[in-house]
This record gives sequence, C-alpha cells and structure tokens, in this order.
Amino acid sequence: MQKYFENFKKYAFRLELLQEYDVEEEKEAIEKFLKSAKIEPDKEWINIIKKARRRKAIMQRVRVINLPLTDYLKFEIKAYQFNIASGENIYFIYQEEFDKLNSEINYDFWLFDDKIVLKMNYNNKGKFIGFVKIKSDMNRYINLKDKLLSMAKSIKELERWQK
Repeated sequence: MQKYFENFKKYAFRLELLQEYDVEEEKEAIEKFLKSAKIEPDKEWINIIKKARRRKAIMQRVRVINLPLTDYLKFEIKAYQFNIASGENIYFIYQEEFDKLNSEINYDFWLFDDKIVLKMNYNNKGKFIGFVKIKSDMNRYINLKDKLLSMAKSIKELERWQK
C-alpha cells in the first residue's frame, strides 16, 4: 500500500466508518492514553503526510462517528492533532448524517487522484485483512467524497458539538 501514498499527485482521500479498529501496533499506545491521556505521534504516518505536503498534494479524511465516542475514537481523535499539525485535513460527520446519504458505498476506502480506490477490508472485530484495488466507476467515489467534504465538520467544530 505504501506505493499509493508515495505516488499520488493531487490528493488522497480516506473514508473511515468503523468505530473501532483492531490494530496490534496501537494497543499499547491506547492503554497508555486511557491511563494518562498522553499520546505520541505516529512518526511513520506523519512522514507520509509531510512528504505529500512537500509535493503540494493534499491528504483528506472524513471520520464517521457515533456518540458516545468509543475509547478507540477518543484515542484516534487525540492522535489526529499531530496529523492536522503536519498538514492532513480531517473532518467528522455523525453516523446519522452519513446514513441519510443512502450511499451504496458503506465501507472504508482510500481514493487517490480520482483514479484509484483501495477498498479496505476488515473482519468483524475491525482487524485489517487486506484491500481491493478498484479502477472503475470512479464517479461514485468522487461524488461521495465531494458530498462528505461539503457536510463534514472540522475538529474544532466537533469539539463545539460535544459541549
């Protein structure tokens, strides 16, 4: 998957739907966060973001959320501060709003430069099991991306929602 992040020219867009992911490499960090509210940046991901910014490419993400937030989402949202500071644009939308779109696309994906979609596959516990590359019917993904970006809120707006 690394080659897709190294080679996109204009943008990489991510839709995240699961409320919790089972990522082995994050388990210790999540436990630490739950005890201390402290978090370390994902240096590898930050490097990907910075490389994209250097070549004037945009990284965007829309995160679908439910309330109350899971511990995983609390951790993830806290970690996003480093991503945002490095140049990733991250937005949020409530599950109810996403559902109103009645989209046939109800799975996580990456969209690169309007040309390639990586459909992300997870098991029922949120463990990543691989991806499928899609190169057809791009307009469905582009249209969904555009709709989501027009509806979603920034992290600052999310903080206001939660007050």
